[in-house]
Amino acid sequence: MNTNTIPLYRSGTFDQLMEAYEQNYILMRRLFGDLRHLQSGDECPWNANVTSKIISKSKFTLDIQFTDQLVMGNKNRPLKLKVRVYHDARTAELLDSVHRDQCLQNQAGKCTELQFKRNQLLKNWLIKQLNILSGE
Repeated sequence: MNTNTIPLYRSGTFDQLMEAYEQNYILMRRLFGDLRHLQSGDECPWNANVTSKIISKSKFTLDIQFTDQLVMGNKNRPLKLKVRVYHDARTAELLDSVHRDQCLQNQAGKCTELQFKRNQLLKNWLIKQLNILSGE
């Protein structure tokens, strides 16, 4: 009788994605303090080149729109990042509403990899903002 059990396989990329969400939440807390006190419509300027606005709030989530005037995105317009904070899970993710539905229909592994890359971008951008705030 074989008593060896097969370990539950979890993609390393999925684990990395969850870790990125947690790190992004911590960085958001460092920028804003207690995120639960923010209200829809609040603007939270901290840098002349970056604006942030609370676009929606519910009991469990908070959506924030960042606009960075120094980074040009599509069509040579300022970069806009929409971030959703999940209070109960203590995570934050960069949302991609354009590809979200397609992602649900495609392969989960590829979707997770793309989400990880987007959230690494968010993490690096948040770290840059914190460094600007601290004068580094």
